[in-house]
Amino acid sequence: MNVVIINGWAMPSGIWSEFCDRLKRITAYEYCRVIDIDRCLNVDEWVLYLDEIVEPDTLLIGWSLGGMLAIEYAHQHPEKILGLCTLQMNPKFVAESDWPVAMAPSVFYEFKQLAECDAKSTTKRFGFLVTAKGLDALSDLKALKQSFTADTIPTTGILRNTLGLLETLDVRARLGTLGLPQLHIYGENDQLVPKAVAKQVEVLNDRAHIELIGGISHFPCYSAANPLLERITEFAGGLN
Repeated sequence: MNVVIINGWAMPSGIWSEFCDRLKRITAYEYCRVIDIDRCLNVDEWVLYLDEIVEPDTLLIGWSLGGMLAIEYAHQHPEKILGLCTLQMNPKFVAESDWPVAMAPSVFYEFKQLAECDAKSTTKRFGFLVTAKGLDALSDLKALKQSFTADTIPTTGILRNTLGLLETLDVRARLGTLGLPQLHIYGENDQLVPKAVAKQVEVLNDRAHIELIGGISHFPCYSAANPLLERITEFAGGLN
């Protein structure tokens, strides 16, 4: 088994280092690769790019926007996927009349404007939102600040492109037809993806396994690693 993790928006791959090391100790995988959202691609181009990396018998893990891309890839190339796991993923990130369990368009627009003009404020604001109300939010934010800075995030053009992807991508229909083994994990204290999404994803696909974990935020690393690794390990153990 191989493990591929598609990262969340603007985040550096280094945040997954300890997570992957711990997963390695408890799961028999060949390698673990983290793919950053660090290029200007449309959805079809992302699928082509991922297909150059993903090998057969892969446990595909995607966080947030990365989870949406993971669903799109798994829909088009199920033959390569041993199992799919998404973390804190909303299949439609920005709310619409038929999907109110998402971020309000006005709030998303304000954040887009911030990302266009102020990298330092963008990292400060997004870092806070990602880690807020986690099991150890203060320590998570402090650790995240070591690698998530105005100097390390992608360029303004990439941020603009990937926020556009986050705004328009809708994988609800894809998710509804997926028949492969899948685990979707949500955090009860997530400030970016409402916990009500967990129930709606279950409605979209009653074959999927859904976990809503108490006390965790939108951030899957650091303080949330233990409960996430426990669920992922159990899921992966049933794939072989």
